[in-house]
Amino acid sequence: MKSKINTQKIKAFFKKNSYYMIMGVCVLAIGAMITVAVVVGSKGSDATPNEVINPDNNNNNLTPQPGIDDNVNKDDTTVAPPADELPDTDVITPEPIVFGLPVSAGTIIKDYTMDTLVWSSTLKQYQVHNGIDFNAEEGASVVSVYDGTVIDVSYNALHGNVVKVDHGNGLVTSYSSLAGPTVTVGQIVYTGTKLGSVSTSATAEMSDGAHVHFTVSLDGQTVSPYDYMVIGDK
Repeated sequence: MKSKINTQKIKAFFKKNSYYMIMGVCVLAIGAMITVAVVVGSKGSDATPNEVINPDNNNNNLTPQPGIDDNVNKDDTTVAPPADELPDTDVITPEPIVFGLPVSAGTIIKDYTMDTLVWSSTLKQYQVHNGIDFNAEEGASVVSVYDGTVIDVSYNALHGNVVKVDHGNGLVTSYSSLAGPTVTVGQIVYTGTKLGSVSTSATAEMSDGAHVHFTVSLDGQTVSPYDYMVIGDK
């Protein structure tokens, strides 16, 4: 009888306080969940800064190390050294051309002048003179003043017998008022090779006596023979 009364009291207690009991269980459940979250969060925060900052730890450390592959992705274009560091090289300078004399024992009787008029005793007029007249004994040898190739052997009434020699690079010498040319077109001549003899065959200068009229041209233009000779003061 007594146990029956106790059971009824227990039932009445739960019935009367069931609402508060349910609320207590919910509060306990929420507290448990918060506790678990705090514990898990604290464990996650234990990771070292290096583990968080360096995401490449599991990527075989691809960052190049000093001293290894320093030339990777560098421009390998060759850069020329400064001019003052270049090795010395020999610069070949061509030797200047120096003419000899067209006659071995001659004197200048009429000089080269293209900017001043001189008197022509044969033509009786003033005119320029495009070469040098070397007087010598009639029949004296006239020779090439430099190595070259004969390009013309001809005759005309004003200049007499004429021989022209090509010395290369547009440089040509001409010998007028000759007697009996001794060379032919295409012949190779050298300094001192006989071209003909001194005479009066140039009728335009007959009054000047036996001589050779010597001229020089460069690229077809008359130039001063003194540019290539060591005689005179011009």
